[in-house]
Amino acid sequence: MNDLFISYAHFDDQSLEDDQKGWISKFHRVLEVKISQLMGEQPQIWRDLKLGGNDVYDEKIVQEFKSARLMVSVLSPRYIKSEWCRRELNEFHESASEQEGIKVGDKSRIIKVVKTPFDSGEAMSLLPKLFEGLLGFEFYETDPDSGRTVEFDEAFGPKAKQNYYARIYDLASEITEVLKTLRSEHEIENQETKSSSDLTIFLANCTTDLQAAREKISRELKDRGYRVLPDQILPSEAGALKALVGEDLEQSALAVHLVGQRYGLVPEDSDKSIVEIQNQLSAEERGRRSDFQRFIWMPRGLMSQDTRQNHFIAKIQENPDVLAGAELIEDSLDNFRDCLIQKIKDRNTPQDTSQVSSDSTPGRPSVYLIHDATDEELVCTLEDYLFDQGLEVMVPTLEGDEAMVKNTHIEKLLLCDGVLVFYGHADRTWVDMKIMNLMKAPGYGRETAFKSTAVYLAPPFNKRKSRYRTHHATVITQDGDHFEPKTLVSFMTDLTS
Repeated sequence: MNDLFISYAHFDDQSLEDDQKGWISKFHRVLEVKISQLMGEQPQIWRDLKLGGNDVYDEKIVQEFKSARLMVSVLSPRYIKSEWCRRELNEFHESASEQEGIKVGDKSRIIKVVKTPFDSGEAMSLLPKLFEGLLGFEFYETDPDSGRTVEFDEAFGPKAKQNYYARIYDLASEITEVLKTLRSEHEIENQETKSSSDLTIFLANCTTDLQAAREKISRELKDRGYRVLPDQILPSEAGALKALVGEDLEQSALAVHLVGQRYGLVPEDSDKSIVEIQNQLSAEERGRRSDFQRFIWMPRGLMSQDTRQNHFIAKIQENPDVLAGAELIEDSLDNFRDCLIQKIKDRNTPQDTSQVSSDSTPGRPSVYLIHDATDEELVCTLEDYLFDQGLEVMVPTLEGDEAMVKNTHIEKLLLCDGVLVFYGHADRTWVDMKIMNLMKAPGYGRETAFKSTAVYLAPPFNKRKSRYRTHHATVITQDGDHFEPKTLVSFMTDLTS
């Protein structure tokens, strides 16, 4: 019995140069090698060599693809027009449906590979309906500015070659997962995968500028045994899209959203993009389930040329309803991925409630004294005073890698009773970021309000700094060059009451 049958059009295996292998021939060889490496054994892959040079019906080979465990259909304009290719697809589907079924768990036994873009309207009229809901592995990319399509092939340069091998790895991983299930559902390795896959993660669809980043995170999560949704193409009509995303979110323990420079496609009957709709539905799911975690990532200093996207970015950063229980991480993609994996590990690790944070002492109020590295010496007097008043004083972690510094900052925001932001040599942007962190605290997982929050204005002063105001915290201004305890009376009263 063949593990895999590759269905393709003869035209697509024609080489660009005489001394090169055709695209399909190379695809077959590289896929076989990668699956062998992932499975630890050689898969049985079969394809019709089409030696006659045409896509023609041949009864002798029908049984070859009917008996295959999986089918990979390599779509292209020629494939859509080929009656024989469509017949292969239909007959495999009928045969699989009559035997073990077309689905293996939540995976399809027909895998769609898109080599070359084609007319979707023509495809919908010619291909079986089953194809509409299948996620495809696209072996090309389209330049959003010029509209030019570049296939993933080393003939088109190093980037296209790199993309080709990355996509082959994704495809081989998907095939390997299904083959393992089909071959032996009782193997120990399969049982471990099933156990780890109990956690389902909603990895929201994103705009084209972040597609490679999404695929990278998806690959990482799947390699760790997690189930990733959506596992099918999202509908282009708003009502159907919301219904499908809603179902996926209900099955998921957490949601991950990637936000980039582009606003993205707006589905029919909607004025919001698919990206924004998914975030809205995810926020609503958080409102129904307090244990539902949300993570939103965007690059630091993100700005867009699209006013709609800038408005969406601002809402995420400033509107509690849009953020709604999400942890917003503005960092490099690699740091976000590491942080996400650690958060998932923490979720799966039972909490030992007997351990008490080293930064807090039962029965004593705690204050998180946030300051910039430039004010480390200047803040000492204030830190000593707070400690002498019986408070547990937390200070920022200023050394270590970026992800660790951010994680410890968030943990202290979750643990402390009150926050005092020291505004000395730091600039206004730094202070604004810390205030926004306080606003996002519920999204990080904080369940109670801070007893007291304040911004402490210390020298050096200028006209703009002296006028600093915010509705999110009390503003305390140092009188003169030295700290005076009387300025903290109100803050201390609220913190210790």
